[in-house]
Amino acid sequence: MKFMSEKRNLNQNNSFIQQAGILAIAGIFARLLGFLYRLPLTNLIGDEGNAIYAVSFNIYTFLLILSSAGLPAAIAKMVSERVAMGRYDFAHRLFKLAMGLAFSVGLFFSVIVFIFAENITTHFFDMPEATLALQLLTPTIFIVAMMAVMRGYFQGMGKTKPTATSQILEQVFNAIFSIILAHSLWNFALSRSYNEFAYGAAGSTLGSTVGAVAGFMLIACVYFLFRKDIFQKIRKGERRKKNVRWRGEERRKPEKASALVKTIFATSFTIILGTAIFSVANLTDSWLVRSRLVDAGFTELRADQLFGQLGGKFYTITNIPAAITSSLAIALIPAISAAYHLKNHKEVRAKINIGLRVGMLLTIPIAFGLLVLGVPIIQLLFPNHPEGGTLFTWGFLSVIFLGTSQIATGALQALGKMRIPIYAALAGATAKIVSSYFLIGIPSINIYGAVIGTTICFGIAALINCMYLFKYTKTKPDIVGMFVKPIFASITMAVGVFVFYHISHIALNSNAAAVIISIIGGLMLYVIFMLLIKGISEEDVLHLPKGKRLLGFMKRKGLL
Repeated sequence: MKFMSEKRNLNQNNSFIQQAGILAIAGIFARLLGFLYRLPLTNLIGDEGNAIYAVSFNIYTFLLILSSAGLPAAIAKMVSERVAMGRYDFAHRLFKLAMGLAFSVGLFFSVIVFIFAENITTHFFDMPEATLALQLLTPTIFIVAMMAVMRGYFQGMGKTKPTATSQILEQVFNAIFSIILAHSLWNFALSRSYNEFAYGAAGSTLGSTVGAVAGFMLIACVYFLFRKDIFQKIRKGERRKKNVRWRGEERRKPEKASALVKTIFATSFTIILGTAIFSVANLTDSWLVRSRLVDAGFTELRADQLFGQLGGKFYTITNIPAAITSSLAIALIPAISAAYHLKNHKEVRAKINIGLRVGMLLTIPIAFGLLVLGVPIIQLLFPNHPEGGTLFTWGFLSVIFLGTSQIATGALQALGKMRIPIYAALAGATAKIVSSYFLIGIPSINIYGAVIGTTICFGIAALINCMYLFKYTKTKPDIVGMFVKPIFASITMAVGVFVFYHISHIALNSNAAAVIISIIGGLMLYVIFMLLIKGISEEDVLHLPKGKRLLGFMKRKGLL
């Protein structure tokens, strides 16, 4: 019996990691594509255009968070709890109510933002050039709100492929049309003597709207394809109830619509609040960074350029590894929530350890890689605007802290401990704003103060979230496996990458070739050192897709 229990737990953990893997692959692909299309755009609109884009997109992101950011996690959590008890009928009723709410709230925010866009960009951020870009983003708020509910429903049902495919399609359309529309509006502005930077940024944001429409249409089609299967499960559950003895969960009457709406609002609001705090902190960058740089003695043009480097390069690149930990957090919520609802505390603790361990195994080497290769990567990707690479020297730790905070936040939300991530985010955001204000105003630190503030923000949030997560679940974290071994291997890798890059650059006289060789060599070094210090176990390999086959190959080659 013990063997069967362990086997069942391993299969459940494999399923969770594989779902997270699907989301991570899609998320990384989407963010990579999102980053890659920013390359020609940045070469077109420059750091000045990036500053306009960053202001409009930060405002849009904040409003998107208010309208729908908490919906996927909230719906996934509530649906998984009902599915765990076999109540597919309750889960589907919840989905329909949530869609109605998303439609109403999303439409309200879209209309309000479109009407008051000029007032927002002018009076709050002193950048009226961003008005058109923000207005062209407003339909996306409405579309993404409904798409968020559908993604949350599928995730709660244990299906991550619909979310993954819609993310990829959304970003493909976004990339294609952002480039096309940015060039079109840029040329239109030049022909009419308008501000070409404002119109170029607006064309890029319009591409985001087109991408959102494509993603929503795909996931809506997937839902209608799955409807038959969903209603079959509902009918099967109804027949089962008639043929078994009534138990507590089966005696429960259908939930009232008002109670469901209240629960959706309560759950999503607490998730939204924690995310919104970070977004507010990022929004402060839109005016705090530029104004403090001017106070430090920089011209307004130079302040905009430095802010464009922060938003268009540092944040854009560091968001790519965040896709991994974000996917793990998304997959953790329904997995832990279902186990916790069934009072399987052992499985809850196992999944917390697995989520944090896998997240750190992947994000820590990326962070150290950016530390060493930040400057040459920016020079490679932005040949026309090569500044900004040194930002990674000051802020590489933010990648690790952000990843830790995301995973711990997802686990706490799954456990119903919604307030802790809010307090953690509030503490981190406050520290970010205060530290950024003082540090950016020091001329010798200038823009690096914003990066240091971001690192402090995520570091504090990660510490608070992890402390309370381990306390409430009585989880004994594998500190050595999660942090010590990956950090040791990553430091060794970073030294090797530094050597690889400089030798390759001297030998080949090519920055691009040296970067590629260094990345490949660094990856190999990291894996080798992790194997040597037993940082990768057989269980870690089994958690991966096709894990048994991969484990057999590694054993035959003497790697494990």
